[in-house]
Amino acid sequence: MGVVGRYSRWCANRVVAEADLVLYVGSNTGDHVTNGWTIPRPGTPVIQIDIDPAELGRSYSNVVGLHGDARETLRAMLAVLQARPATTWTARAQTLLRDWRAEVAPRFASDAVPIRPERLCREIGEALPSNAILVADTGYSAIWSGTMIPLTHPDQRYIRCAGSLGWGLPASLGAKCAAPDRPVLCFTGDGGFWYHLSELETAARCGIPTVTVVNNNAALGQCVTSIQKLYENRPGDPNPMCRFREVNFARIAEEMGCLGLRVEKPREIASALREALASGRPAVVDVVTDVNCFAPEPWAP
Repeated sequence: MGVVGRYSRWCANRVVAEADLVLYVGSNTGDHVTNGWTIPRPGTPVIQIDIDPAELGRSYSNVVGLHGDARETLRAMLAVLQARPATTWTARAQTLLRDWRAEVAPRFASDAVPIRPERLCREIGEALPSNAILVADTGYSAIWSGTMIPLTHPDQRYIRCAGSLGWGLPASLGAKCAAPDRPVLCFTGDGGFWYHLSELETAARCGIPTVTVVNNNAALGQCVTSIQKLYENRPGDPNPMCRFREVNFARIAEEMGCLGLRVEKPREIASALREALASGRPAVVDVVTDVNCFAPEPWAP
């Protein structure tokens, strides 16, 4: 169904909001994963599994609170639960997912220039190796990746930030150092990339071969609408608050000892991702995207 909460697919939020029982496994049930504690709906029965007893019932009253390691607790539950055939609830969830896929399909297939972020996300999902670790920055990067990049293998991992813009690039280097045999791809915007751009030199000098995909719309995309609204008819120009100069990050990456690839047309995305993943070097794929494409708002009851 996808990621649930504030940075989410609407179909995931809908299915959790409609559920008559919600099982939380190792979640602190904070404001992001619950979209401000509106999902699940207040009063929905909740079972919570957590290794920290302080988390049990902290945000939602538990019908049952299970204190233990997530994997071992789930294994114990599976040992006593009986297998059940698919139900009308399964069909309902599948219908919601089909409706979401039909809605986004035209954007996934878009050949528009500048590139739509949805098309970029689809291409990333298709290029990710089966054992890849996807690391996303916060803000729009977290929303685009959480809603639009499909994870298709059980061994893929997804780590995203919530709150500290610029975290994505250095976090991806840490992930690669922790899992040197696995491909690591960082998804960030140009606004987040600017924060710790200098870490490309670290990656090149220390031989940390991550792939960084920059959703480059020459702006802090998540801030554009709100800043323009706040200015309204006041004197002055709001653009310097959220717009950047157009910069070719591929050239900067090359100067810093990394592989740099510039993508300006949708048909170029797949080959650039393949080249970056196969290079064995720190790589930056700089993708020129449309600043007028806004990430989806979360669904709430």
